[in-house]
Amino acid sequence: MTHEEYMKLALNEAKKAVKEGNAPFGVVAVDPDGEIAWKDHDRVKERIDPTAHGEINAIRSLCQKLKSLSLKGYAIYTTSEPCPTCLTACIKAQVSIVYYGAETESSASLPIKATELAKLSKKYPIQVKGGILAKECKAQRERFLKNINI
Repeated sequence: MTHEEYMKLALNEAKKAVKEGNAPFGVVAVDPDGEIAWKDHDRVKERIDPTAHGEINAIRSLCQKLKSLSLKGYAIYTTSEPCPTCLTACIKAQVSIVYYGAETESSASLPIKATELAKLSKKYPIQVKGGILAKECKAQRERFLKNINI
């Protein structure tokens, strides 16, 4: 599969999140052989848990499934640039690379660039690459924000 195909699956997960009353963020975890290992999405409102972001949910579930604390060799595809909490979880789980769609907005609660944070990881190096279907990912987020009462 291509990066775009994996991201389309993550976008589908983001649609599920919105249908369930959560924010439009989806994630696909891919194993070292290129097989889809896990799909998940934002579940913050569903679980009443501010840390239940798609990346965190995928890491927790996949580590449980594999009975391992390490996701070395795995890739995470996420529709939005990971927040510091999610990127740190990826680092702690030893994810090898994170691909994201839309960049974080400057109005995010903690707008630290994922690439900058990744540079600080010495024990478990991680790569971060963005811009995969960025337009589609950003449009999905903007549609969601238009429809909520802020």
